[in-house]
Amino acid sequence: MKTRMLSLGYVLNANLTNYDLKESYELVSAKDLKVIPQSELLNTGVDVGLMRLHIHDAPERRKWLGLREDKNYEILVVFAPTHIHTISKENNTKDVIKVKYGKYFNIEKDESAGGFTYKKMFANLIPKGALTFDVQLTEIDNNKVDPDGLEILLKDTGIGSVLDLAPINPISYIQLASNVINRIQEVFGSDKAGDDPLWNDTLVIEAKPTIPGSYKLREGFYAIVEGKDQFDFSKVFYHQNKLVDKWTHQELAANYLIFSIGKSIKNI
Repeated sequence: MKTRMLSLGYVLNANLTNYDLKESYELVSAKDLKVIPQSELLNTGVDVGLMRLHIHDAPERRKWLGLREDKNYEILVVFAPTHIHTISKENNTKDVIKVKYGKYFNIEKDESAGGFTYKKMFANLIPKGALTFDVQLTEIDNNKVDPDGLEILLKDTGIGSVLDLAPINPISYIQLASNVINRIQEVFGSDKAGDDPLWNDTLVIEAKPTIPGSYKLREGFYAIVEGKDQFDFSKVFYHQNKLVDKWTHQELAANYLIFSIGKSIKNI
């Protein structure tokens, strides 16, 4: 298994309000001095949008294990930040829960996953000093389906029962979504034969950087790129929602994920 390292870059001079598809934008490391952290995000909270996932290299462990060779990869991508849901005025306590977002994609090798136009992925996140993302990207072997596992999944998550997912009861919805993702990973996850975790890393971005090695949090676009070493962002442009090589103008031949950070529309 080759070594996989994640690097976090920041797109200069582009955000959701001024982004132009015709333009090419420079990238720097999110630790670069050009990235000025925004401490006000600690008070306003943030919205996070998932913009693009590009899978260039999903390793084929199936053939090593004697399983069916297949060019298709079913990918589960999971983000898990800290979410401050309520603040009690009576005793000034905070109800903190983990929010998880997960989505399946069935894609072919060397192609990007569809369906990643801009969308609100998490809303009303208030960083607790730092905003921590657990990034997990797992190749799922869906040739083996365990009926017992499916039954456990349905029972434990309440899928199939009548649920009120309206905004009236958001905490129940968030807990349900988190439980669904947890059970999917337990039943079909990376401990099963044929599955290959591509990424499993924690990235910390801070509006007031204090943790050694942390990245700077501000509004705009971020790119997570996988490589054997720290990635050199000076070699690429951000163009038409893609990372492209500066010289060939072709999409980057690497696994990468792009997400956006914006001030929360609705403060908690």
